[in-house]
Amino acid sequence: MDLKEQYDRLLRYCYMKTKDPYLAEDIVQETFLKFWQSRSYKDTGKEMAYLYTIARNLCIDGFRKPKTENIDDYASSAVYVMSEQEKAVTQLALEEALNKLPDDLREIVTLRYVSGISVADIGRIVGMSRFSVYRRLKESLRILKKYLE
Repeated sequence: MDLKEQYDRLLRYCYMKTKDPYLAEDIVQETFLKFWQSRSYKDTGKEMAYLYTIARNLCIDGFRKPKTENIDDYASSAVYVMSEQEKAVTQLALEEALNKLPDDLREIVTLRYVSGISVADIGRIVGMSRFSVYRRLKESLRILKKYLE
């Protein structure tokens, strides 16, 4: 397991859930700490699914603080500064559309397309069958397309 790559993926996931870079970093550090201290994990080759499950539970268990977002904050943020103005506008529109999705659908989309987690692993993380994950991904993409039109 490449720790740097896993850390970056978990950080992106936690940031998408919390919208707070410092809180996301704290959650990721706590996730790895719990992973290494856990005696219940058996090496089955599914470390990422286990790490995402820990991170998700930490976000749900109290690290997640609801916060209203102002779209103007993104315009001045270094995260969204891109060389092409059109890409920046598209990214902002996509972020806004993602925020309109219900939390459960946004989480599945984030896990699949931002973090690159397999559908089977997403099913294990959120506790549903892979067919339900496929169905919800399809529904999410349909809703996003509608929002972006």
